[in-house]
Amino acid sequence: MEHIYAYISTIKNQLLFVSLVWIISAIAINPYGEFPFNDDWAYAQSVQALVERHTFYMSSWTSTNLLVQVGWGTLFCLPFGFSFTALRISTLAAGLLGLWGTHRLIYKVTDDSRFAFVGTLLMLANPMYLGLSASFMTDIPFYTLMVWSLAYMAVGLREDRFSPLLIGLFLAALALLIRQLGISLFVGFSLAYVVRKGMNWKTISIGTISIAAGLSIQLLYQRWLDYMMPELIAYNVQANNFFSKSFYERPLIHDFFNNTFVVLMYTGVFMIPYFLLLLTKGSWAFLHKNLVLLICITSTVIGLWFYFFQGTLMPIWWNVLNAFGLGPMLMRDTFYRLYTLPTPNFLRILMGFVTIGSILGSVGIIYYFIKILRYLTKRATSKQQRSVGILFLSVTCIYYLPMSLQGLFDRYLLPIPALLLILIYMVREEYSQTKPVSTLSIPLYLSMSLFVISFVYNICITHDYLAWNRVRWQSLNKLLKQGVKLTDIDGGFEFNGWHLYNSSYKPSSNKSFWWVHNDTYVLGASVLPGFTLFQELPVNTWLPYGIQKLYIGKKIDGYSPKSTE
Repeated sequence: MEHIYAYISTIKNQLLFVSLVWIISAIAINPYGEFPFNDDWAYAQSVQALVERHTFYMSSWTSTNLLVQVGWGTLFCLPFGFSFTALRISTLAAGLLGLWGTHRLIYKVTDDSRFAFVGTLLMLANPMYLGLSASFMTDIPFYTLMVWSLAYMAVGLREDRFSPLLIGLFLAALALLIRQLGISLFVGFSLAYVVRKGMNWKTISIGTISIAAGLSIQLLYQRWLDYMMPELIAYNVQANNFFSKSFYERPLIHDFFNNTFVVLMYTGVFMIPYFLLLLTKGSWAFLHKNLVLLICITSTVIGLWFYFFQGTLMPIWWNVLNAFGLGPMLMRDTFYRLYTLPTPNFLRILMGFVTIGSILGSVGIIYYFIKILRYLTKRATSKQQRSVGILFLSVTCIYYLPMSLQGLFDRYLLPIPALLLILIYMVREEYSQTKPVSTLSIPLYLSMSLFVISFVYNICITHDYLAWNRVRWQSLNKLLKQGVKLTDIDGGFEFNGWHLYNSSYKPSSNKSFWWVHNDTYVLGASVLPGFTLFQELPVNTWLPYGIQKLYIGKKIDGYSPKSTE
């Protein structure tokens, strides 16, 4: 490891290495294609309106603030006009900036370029990072602004300088104008600033002004949207849930622990390569000393796994990630579980190993979270260190709290590993020995292998997800050229959303909910009962499982399908 690291020991070379790997990844996945993913068809409509009609428009399906993202996507569309490919490139560019920001954030807090490099690789190995970068979803631009904002805030708190704090707050405002959860940056900064400067009227006033500034930006933006587009129906829906009486009639405590366990399992598997690097010659003594605590934590995690999910193998919460790679697969047969892709035995075995890693990673997170709380409440901890720790801990908790009580998507978890990584480093630095101890050989090589395998796997699943969606849209567009009406096609959520979205549409129980008028032609991973094979579409994938073929089925005259509910 020392020999390998010697080649990339400087920050400049580390960033060049990360950039080269990212560019190779972007080329390998082949981002070309005029089609949207997930909800980004609604976001793309905003960019298209700005580029082609020079007007600001937001689809009523949009629930996020989105403003800054629309501006970012527009910059990449200006040279050659609107296209989904340009939007995808814009997010890939934001993804590279996010990796640079991750490195800067970790380095500025830890003063350890090696650890910053490892943390950046950990994000690069996260299977969601590359997949989301190949879309126009809000996750990557928001993450990028979030880490850069925290990097400047951390510098300001450590060095007691106000100018980096102002830059951090400005970037936080930009993040807020992509997603409402950006308010966590303002609240986290306020708490950290009061801890750093002490409890007095001046610091409390500055902290209050910071929170008020974030809330004012959000409220003024909402008022502007109400004036410009009063027809928005999905905007801010998650925040508005907290003001609904019916929301508090739900089993909120059960939902909180269920969602928290999901977060633990996903974050645990993302961080297991890092936890392996912590295994040194002194680890046996550590395990012996904390054996009872670790057994209790492990038993609790396994018990919750069986209680909430009956021992289901990872992934336990499908959205972006699923057992076959990237998703969601928003076609009628796969979405409504009318057809399940075959799962090879080797894939089940692989999912078993991933689940074991997830459980062990969850144990590590809980253990270090206890250590983090003890560390931040110790009198010996300096104000400087405590304020930085409070910044990351409070941002993590405030960011997570709203989603813990309602809809949780795995892609929302993207910033959490980076924040936890820094907190764990701070704790380990406090309790570490004077001389650094090398990682044991087997865990070291296993961790490196996981990095490489995960990186290659990320490229493959992203390539395949783009590949089958490219075939899907090409075949549906060909169907339209043959004279088939848009209203006679169920091409999946994104296809019908892009072409036929209507806020006044009334769903039917025997059709997909996504604005289907007549399901004469249905595209999916299978041919549904009551349909005859109209066209079989082979997909050129790299992995030997998942969607290998798509099918367009034509409804048999007089057939009435069963309810999708």
